[in-house]
Amino acid sequence: MVSITTKKPRNQSIMQTLFLPYTALFIFVILLLTFYTIANETTKLKTSAFSTLQNNAAIIMDNFESVVHDLDTASQNIIYSNLIKEKFGTYINYQDSTLSSNEIYESINNTKVLYDLIIAMIGPNSPADQTYLYSLDYGKFGVGLDNTSSKDSVLNQDWYDEVVRLKGKKYIYCEKDETLGRYYSYPDDNNFISLSRVFYSPLNIPQGIVEVKKSFKSVANAVTAFQSPYEEEVYLYGPDGKTVYSTGSGKHNELYFDLITKQTNGALEDANQTPIYLKSENKYILFTTSDYTGFITALVIDNRMLMQPIYQYISANLILLLFVMVITVFISYLISKRIATPLSKISNQARAFQLTSADTEPAFEEMELKITEVNTLYQTLLKMQKKARASMERELQLQSSDMQSKMLALQAQMNPHFLYNSLATIQAMADENMNQEIIMMCQTISRIFRYISSDSEQLVSLKDELSHTQDYLECMKVRYHDSLQFEFDIPEGMHEVRIPKLCLQLIVENAIKYSTKSSPPWNVKILGVLTNTYWEIQIRDNGPGFTKDDLEHLQEKISHIEKNGVLPNLEIDGMGLMNIYIRFKILYQGKHIFRLSNHVPHGAIVVIGGMMP
Repeated sequence: MVSITTKKPRNQSIMQTLFLPYTALFIFVILLLTFYTIANETTKLKTSAFSTLQNNAAIIMDNFESVVHDLDTASQNIIYSNLIKEKFGTYINYQDSTLSSNEIYESINNTKVLYDLIIAMIGPNSPADQTYLYSLDYGKFGVGLDNTSSKDSVLNQDWYDEVVRLKGKKYIYCEKDETLGRYYSYPDDNNFISLSRVFYSPLNIPQGIVEVKKSFKSVANAVTAFQSPYEEEVYLYGPDGKTVYSTGSGKHNELYFDLITKQTNGALEDANQTPIYLKSENKYILFTTSDYTGFITALVIDNRMLMQPIYQYISANLILLLFVMVITVFISYLISKRIATPLSKISNQARAFQLTSADTEPAFEEMELKITEVNTLYQTLLKMQKKARASMERELQLQSSDMQSKMLALQAQMNPHFLYNSLATIQAMADENMNQEIIMMCQTISRIFRYISSDSEQLVSLKDELSHTQDYLECMKVRYHDSLQFEFDIPEGMHEVRIPKLCLQLIVENAIKYSTKSSPPWNVKILGVLTNTYWEIQIRDNGPGFTKDDLEHLQEKISHIEKNGVLPNLEIDGMGLMNIYIRFKILYQGKHIFRLSNHVPHGAIVVIGGMMP
């Protein structure tokens, strides 16, 4: 006897198949490390740059605060000097009347003493370039660059109302002063930092206002002293958002301030330390806010300047990176084609496999694959298919028995609140000697219990279910009287339709439960629709209806069941709408109707039904 040997195709091990993927993985790791390095260096560079810029902003603000502090000290020295206030009061009095020759001499001497006192208070370091004393009525006395006096009214000053409102506290503002600017060499030197406050007499009566001024030149010099490689723009904002100083174009001054204000109002503890990214301009904004003055220093840096070193590094390595990426894509293609081809064949057959009857489900085709491990996997799938079918048949049998037991348990349940309320109602009627009503109530409850405890049939006629539901509604009407109204409108041809036991009464109970949360009267309508192809029952109420969240949650669970075909277990401790839906789906084998919606203007609608046989 001659044996015929069939040459089997040469299989390859998975190690050989994965050789190239590991090579590609190695290249990928190199690329990953490269990009990680770039990202890490970018982060470090940005962090370092932001730290430097934040420090620069703080230095500028410290310089500004130092100027304001000196002005504040000078103003307080003046207002706390009773001698200055006395001499200034005398000076104002002399301005109000026609003076004799002796009074003119006294006025000149008083003015000289007042001038010397203010100069002495300011001190030799000249923290203020100019000092003005204003009378609250009229009159101004100047010491410093401008030593003139006038009868100008302080009421004409823009800052008067705000200074008076602060009642002696400092008010800081920056503005141009053409009069004082004449004493400086450059046209741009007419910007001054000013601090004003009300001063009081010894009797605590407002006597006048002191205004001290300092040229903004010292702050501007501190800004230009920085030698930053990022060419950032510097902005100084007042508490009212007014731009006091800027080295930029001024085009986006208000935009920058609005972004800073939005961040500082966001209750961030480190708001001053968090850069703001302006995407439209591709710029970062760093700022610091002074608690002492309320002013804001902002530095704006172009992201392109910040990223310039990184761009240079990437440009130098771009060709190499592109070459490596092309190689990686080509290798990935080869690997994908080699592994995907046999797996695709298995996938196509596995996709067609479903856990249904073995008579209707086609068996897997026999295939010989060229990868040893994949071929073994496929043979295992063939065995698993047979075992899965046998296991599913056993599971369906167990599930059917379990579902039957739970349905019996559900039918045997009685809402304890209904029983308690019914007994309480009977007790109340007994107290009122309502014997006939008590008899009727007891007979109704007896019929309800008899129906619940009757045979274990899962489907009952609609006629019996309607009778049981009407008994339940009659009991509830005894409790709520005319506040509860109900109506049945069921075609007679529907009376023999078979529906799950207790489902209609439970939906009605649910409707009454939620309707009574609103104001009476409460109406419940049970309507029937019968056609040649289907029947349905609508249960309507005038309660608040389903909330949007509850309705979406129920619809999502129903959609999930319809999509996956997997039924959850019935809940023994509750007969909600989902339990009713599950019973309809099981007993009608998917040929059921179940809809939930809200009625306009208010109320809920539950629709149950099925297809005609």
